Amino acid sequence: MARNRVIYQSEALYVGPTDTSANQKGCNIAHGQSAIKQIQRVQSANYSFNLERQDVNQFGELASIDRVILSAPTVSLDFSYLVANLYNESGLGFTVLDSDHSDYISCISGILNKTSDEKNYFIKTVKEGADEKSIGVHPDSDTFTEPGAGHLAQSTIGIGNGFITSYTAEGSVGNFPTATVNVEALNMVINSGASGFKIPSVNPTDGTPHTDYSVVLPVGVSTAANNATTVLRPGQVTVDIVDTAQAYGGTSFDEMGVLVSDAKIQSYNISFDLGRTPLEKLGSKFAFAREIDFPVTITASVEANVGELTTGNLADMINADANYDLFVRLKDPTNNTNIHVDYHIKKAKLDSEEFSSAIGDNKSVTLNFSAQVGGPSQNDIGFFMSGII
Repeated sequence: MARNRVIYQSEALYVGPTDTSANQKGCNIAHGQSAIKQIQRVQSANYSFNLERQDVNQFGELASIDRVILSAPTVSLDFSYLVANLYNESGLGFTVLDSDHSDYISCISGILNKTSDEKNYFIKTVKEGADEKSIGVHPDSDTFTEPGAGHLAQSTIGIGNGFITSYTAEGSVGNFPTATVNVEALNMVINSGASGFKIPSVNPTDGTPHTDYSVVLPVGVSTAANNATTVLRPGQVTVDIVDTAQAYGGTSFDEMGVLVSDAKIQSYNISFDLGRTPLEKLGSKFAFAREIDFPVTITASVEANVGELTTGNLADMINADANYDLFVRLKDPTNNTNIHVDYHIKKAKLDSEEFSSAIGDNKSVTLNFSAQVGGPSQNDIGFFMSGII
C-alpha cells in the first residue's frame, strides 16, 4: 500500500563520525559507546541541496550548448531541539566541561583542532503510523543490541561530511529553551532500511564515496542517557552579567541605568557563526577543505522588563570599557542546586542598549554583547559549556 504522508512520529535524527563504522559498537567498545548518537527532542529538521551550474555559450547559438556543474554541490541541514541537557551538544562535537569548571576549554575546541569538526547525519523514517522509538535499552548501554530484521525502518537519508556553520541557544518566558544548529555538507544519499548501506561521506579530493564502513543505526529512545528530565522550563533559567573586574558573585551589570539584579529578564539569545571558505585546487572535483573564517564572534542578547533604574554616564562607560562574564544557567526543575546546562561567555563587550516604552507595554531594555572565540587552549575568552551529558 502506498504511503500517504510522513509526520514527526515516524522520523528521527542521528549524528555520527565520518570515518568510524557504526557496525562496531563505537569509538570506545569497552564502554559500549555507540558511534552514532540520536539527537534528542528534535522539533524540526530541514535539508536540501543546491547545484550551481554555469552556462557554456558560443557564437552562432542563442541557447547554451551545455550547463555544467562547475563547483561542488552544497548540502544544507538545519534542525532545532528542546534543551534538557548537553547530550546533543556533546554528540555534535562540542566540548562540554565538568560542572566544577576545573579546566576551562572552549566549547568549539574540538572543531577548531579538527578532532570533532566533520560529522555524518542520518534521518531515519519508519512505516506510516509507527513510532520511530522502540522500547528497549539505550544504545549507550553495555547491553545494547542492534535492531533486528523486524525493525520498521523503511528509509534513511544520509548527509555526509557535515560541518556546523552556526549554533543558537535561546529561551524566553512562555517557551521552552531551545537550540538551533545549521550544517553544510558535501553529499546526500537516500537508502532503504536502517542498516547495511555505506556511510554517506565522500573523499573531498575527488568525490569518491567511502566504502570501508557500513551503517547500523541504533534503536530510537525517548530520553538521553543518564537523565530522565523531559525538558527544562523558563522558571529554571537564570541570567547573570558580572563585571570581570569584580569577583564572581560580586557587582552585577548596572551600567547606564540598568540594574540586572532587579530587571525582570524575559529572554536570552546566544549564537555564533562558523562561516566556511571552501578551498579548491586543480584536479579536485570537491573542495579539499572547508576552513573556518576567523575571527569567530559570539553574540548574546538579553531582553528584560526594566525594574529599578540606576545612574550612569556614557562618557564614563566608554572610558572604562569593561569586560563582562555572562552566565546563562538552566537548572533542574526539582532541585535548583543541580545545573543541567551552563552557558558561559568570557570577556564580553557591551555593544548596545536599546530601551523601549509604549502605552500598554512594560518598559523594556535589550542588552547586546559580543565576544570572540580564542584558540583551543585559550581559557580566558570565548564561549564555554558545562553541565549534564
